[in-house]
Amino acid sequence: MTDPFFRYAARTPFNIAPERGGELAEDIFGSGKWDLRPSETAANFYAVPADKAIYLSYAGLASLWCIAYAAFHVADISSRAQRAPRQAGEAEINIADECAARKVPDYIAYAKALFRADRDWPDDLPPPPITPEFDTPEGRVNNVFFGALSWIMLHEIAHVHHGDVKFLPKDLLVKQEYRADAFATRWILDGAGNGLQREFRVLTIVVALTWLFFFEQTIGAGNDHPAAILRFREAADLFQTGSRSVGLENAGYVLKALLDPTTPAPQFDTSKEVFDWVSSRLEALFPAR
Repeated sequence: MTDPFFRYAARTPFNIAPERGGELAEDIFGSGKWDLRPSETAANFYAVPADKAIYLSYAGLASLWCIAYAAFHVADISSRAQRAPRQAGEAEINIADECAARKVPDYIAYAKALFRADRDWPDDLPPPPITPEFDTPEGRVNNVFFGALSWIMLHEIAHVHHGDVKFLPKDLLVKQEYRADAFATRWILDGAGNGLQREFRVLTIVVALTWLFFFEQTIGAGNDHPAAILRFREAADLFQTGSRSVGLENAGYVLKALLDPTTPAPQFDTSKEVFDWVSSRLEALFPAR
């Protein structure tokens, strides 16, 4: 079901930051041969630096696409509802019915199941369209998916580029993960400017991090990676957006709806305030070990 996405994956690190394409080709990949290999494991992505190989599981691609689908539709529904006239006395928007109509909970449930084992695409869920028109909901879902995949790919590229090794004391393994995260986040954002490109890239990084939160929620935290909340905290420190950022607004909607759907949200004046409040909720829900 996601085999065509695997074929497109190699271009995602170039497409998310085209202004750095030459640098990526010459300074990072260089003249050596790198391999992008499929894996039939449960949802996962990993690198083998000694082989210059990056592995993408089909289940990982499917789970990430499902979360990108959910993220796009949550952001779309929430932003429309936020700007619609409110009923008298209505303090908080309710998006549950429309999310259910678009099968958002079903896609999330399937994504989480894939963290445990690869499995066939459910008959009752529409599969990913491979080549939709760009300016359609389906095309925008795929854009979010490929953007999130680029962050994951760049993280794995960093492991290979830095020559990271697997058998080290725990604290050094964790340092390698922080360095790979920072490489991916900075690569995507450093040349993004301050306009809509930056806003979109921030959102896609948050979608990738949401995948990590769901992974940790489903499988548990390992000893060789930082807790998801710590990785989120480090990435968010690099976003550098304005107080009324559209990227932060949509990221806040996504994180709230997917990871903390039941807690009533206070009213805020700016996107930054919303994002900071949701971030504090994540600190409580996903405490660092």
